[in-house]
Amino acid sequence: MAVTMQYLFEVYVEIYTNGGTLKYVHNNNPSQSMDIEFSLPFNNTSDRSVGEVTIWNMSQISFNRIAQGNRIVIKAGYHGDVGVIFDGEIFRPTVPSREGGDLNYTLRVVEGKEYRKLKHVSLTFGEGTTAKTIINKIVQTTGINLNFVSLGRNYVFKEGYTVDGSPFDALSDVAEQARAALFYRRGQLTMRWLYDDKVTGNFYLANNTGLISSPTMERRDDDWVEDDDDDGLGRFTYSADSILNYRITTGEHVHLKSESVDVWAAVLSGEHTFDGENPTTSLELGVK
Repeated sequence: MAVTMQYLFEVYVEIYTNGGTLKYVHNNNPSQSMDIEFSLPFNNTSDRSVGEVTIWNMSQISFNRIAQGNRIVIKAGYHGDVGVIFDGEIFRPTVPSREGGDLNYTLRVVEGKEYRKLKHVSLTFGEGTTAKTIINKIVQTTGINLNFVSLGRNYVFKEGYTVDGSPFDALSDVAEQARAALFYRRGQLTMRWLYDDKVTGNFYLANNTGLISSPTMERRDDDWVEDDDDDGLGRFTYSADSILNYRITTGEHVHLKSESVDVWAAVLSGEHTFDGENPTTSLELGVK
């Protein structure tokens, strides 16, 4: 399947500059296709993932229009089935380099919107305030665009809670207490318990649906059964590789099936990559 699908693989890059939108396409049409490569990681932390996109033989005029902070959206998939795999901004353009007669322009990109630089706030919550109440107040006060999905537990702060500083750091702290992950999902800041029932996608991943490596397993946390040590990310992890699937990202649920593995798991992290020939999604899956 992977060999057949790779010839239908398509990439669409849009860069929003002050002078208009630059659009670049990689597909099976020689008259419009450009060579595009990328490595775009995703994870379950509040850190903004940093990746790279290389566009070959972009014009110098176009490259000069690109500046740090420009929004960039990347879509990928197969003919008739393409979706967003990255939404963020240019972190830094690099100096173009030549290989043979071709110029490659590499852009370092960072996912989502920067919230760590928001103005500091002071908020005080009384005894017995729940995590959800604090989260809602922080979001309302600061304007953080949060896709709130769920909490592993609506933790009660028996002695109250004080925010005196970065609202984003406070949001991350409260999420941790509530066993929820705060992460960027295709550029959208999201909070969810990764094993909740509010699943945005169910995927069956086996040899005949894109699995291209034998899954490997590792135990995450021997102490996970203790209430205070449960971080909400599960007991075991499985690592696997698939042909690129734009639907797979942090928080999605996957039925992983191979000769020796048959589990339901949540995506914890991974990376979408394309080296010009092989479109791949590597993923780490958690099992609670």
